[in-house]
Amino acid sequence: MGIHEKYDVLIAGGGLAGLTLALQLKQARPDISILVLEKRAASASSATHKVGESLSELGSSYLRVVLNLKDYLNEQQLPKFGFRFFFSPEHRDDISRRVEVGSKISDPYPSHQVDRGLLENELVKRLLEYDVEVVLGAKVIDVRLSKTGHELVFEKEQVQCHIKGTWIVDSTGRNGLLKRKLSLEKEINHDINAAWFRLNAVIDIDDWSENLAWRKFVDPGRRRLATNHLVGEGYWIWIIPLVSGKTSIGIVADPRYHSFLEYNNFEKGFKWMEKHEPLAAKMLSEHKEHILDFKVMKHLAYDSKQFYSTDRWALTGDAGAFMDPLYSPGIDFIALGNSWITELIVCDISGKDTALQTLIYDLAHKELLNGWINLYKNMYGVFGKTQVMLMKIAWDWACYWAIPNVIFMNKGYTNVEFLKQYSSSNPAIGKKFASLNVNMQQLFGTWAKYDVKPCRDHQQNVFDLKCLREFHRELGTIYKPGELLSKVQSNLKILELIGAEIFRLVSSSLHDTPGDMQVDPYEMKIDEGKDELLRRSHGQDALAVDEGIRSDISGLWLQKIKILENELV
Repeated sequence: MGIHEKYDVLIAGGGLAGLTLALQLKQARPDISILVLEKRAASASSATHKVGESLSELGSSYLRVVLNLKDYLNEQQLPKFGFRFFFSPEHRDDISRRVEVGSKISDPYPSHQVDRGLLENELVKRLLEYDVEVVLGAKVIDVRLSKTGHELVFEKEQVQCHIKGTWIVDSTGRNGLLKRKLSLEKEINHDINAAWFRLNAVIDIDDWSENLAWRKFVDPGRRRLATNHLVGEGYWIWIIPLVSGKTSIGIVADPRYHSFLEYNNFEKGFKWMEKHEPLAAKMLSEHKEHILDFKVMKHLAYDSKQFYSTDRWALTGDAGAFMDPLYSPGIDFIALGNSWITELIVCDISGKDTALQTLIYDLAHKELLNGWINLYKNMYGVFGKTQVMLMKIAWDWACYWAIPNVIFMNKGYTNVEFLKQYSSSNPAIGKKFASLNVNMQQLFGTWAKYDVKPCRDHQQNVFDLKCLREFHRELGTIYKPGELLSKVQSNLKILELIGAEIFRLVSSSLHDTPGDMQVDPYEMKIDEGKDELLRRSHGQDALAVDEGIRSDISGLWLQKIKILENELV
């Protein structure tokens, strides 16, 4: 199979974003001609050193359902036992005393921990079966854009090649080939740094404590299969298992709390852990000689002024934007971006006018990023406040499962009519959702500034909350086109009740407002003071207590336990 002079689609970069896009395009339009250029000269190694090993539900749905990789993932990659968080950093030397948040049973919607090297090799194999040209060892030098057809210049084995394409998609990662070419760089107000490494060893957190009662909270081996997080003020650490028997370890921190110079090499990273996570340092030090690699990255978060163009170019994956690895959104945005790009290319090749589609998809991508970044922005200082984080985790998961997952799994993000209704209905659901989330994130940030007492000795099964259990159980449900908007609306109403109940609890604790105070979760601010909050509670949009939601959310409130203990003392 040789390289041709011209292709329908040129994909610069053969990592996960580029390879999955090529597969999605071929499955949508088998006659399309595609060339993928990847600078890596050979097959990817096991445990390839890349961020993005943990799948969230949206990304899992993309790989399993959209790309038909379900059997491969079930047979060749690890199942994921959800996200698991260990707060209470004041007990960092005894994991059994920390507040643990996760699932006690397998998540209703399946997900995976993926070895990126093995997955990318599998994708290359499948693409070759589809007659997609995948050229390894190809270094892209330049791209020359033209409305009559683009030209991509690359070098392989010291020979320079010029290839033409109707469409060009940049999947070159943080290098941002097109972003630099078109000056699309855009700052994002979120500064974090990271260091991560792989150990050729199985790390099982169950082994970190001899407390049998603590161990029995979940079945043996389940904790290891989770994406485990150790969380403290200004930082979090990930521990992710890989199918090859290796383990990925990462440190992500805000430089306002932890200087990058304190952990920017392997030895300094361990010293940093000895100070901030001594038990983790002790347990991991037994495997220090099994280190496979170490990588650092400063200023992880960045944005782009544009993602899709009527001039037939697009950015996907890290070539466009990246926010934060917390909650593993990287593959989610690959799924979203590739789905938008596939729809644009297929429609364009079919002779349809894509001008309006391009505008709407680009706007949808930007709005989604603008909403998502609020989960992280100015939040690293909150990470050490366990009670606040317990509520924030529940809120963030509820939002993720209730809105973006439902829309993606029902192809709503590529449905122009749905997006119009979602963004411009009166009142616009998308704008309401974004506004509600902004107000809730501000609540968490403000609440954390008060003297929040430490919490300990608590294990929280996330699916004990009926509202979260129902949101997750319904993932993958397919709704008729006319039903999708109604489902999103009804889910938003549940989120409003959850937000109001969290606000009610916090206000009662801080301002001694009544436990049955009505709350407008869009407008009321926790720093307004008791008198103003009581006045606002009589507004026409203020919500009364919902007893079902109250029962759920009150189970997350640990402060009352500590207050009672202090009173007894």
